[in-house]
Amino acid sequence: MGRRKYTLEEKIKIVEELNKGLTNAQICKKYEITSSTLSTFKKQLNVINATEPKDKKATPKEKALEEENRKLKELIGKKELELDMLQELLKKKNYLR
Repeated sequence: MGRRKYTLEEKIKIVEELNKGLTNAQICKKYEITSSTLSTFKKQLNVINATEPKDKKATPKEKALEEENRKLKELIGKKELELDMLQELLKKKNYLR
């Protein structure tokens, strides 16, 4: 019998069931996995924080950083557009080849 590959979504679902109150033995039996595999899933999800709730509210500092990041990306986009326009103009005038 070959090894089963679990997707990230499946791992999250399994660990969430564990967090809801099911025991390790119940989950292992339900999904036909070993306790070491379940422990590996928990460690992997702790490392990447995949079980963090998606409806988590951003702090004011995070909101300010996101807004600043958005503004900077907008500025970079404008500068790249200006640069492209200038390069096209210079090509038309035969300064750049």
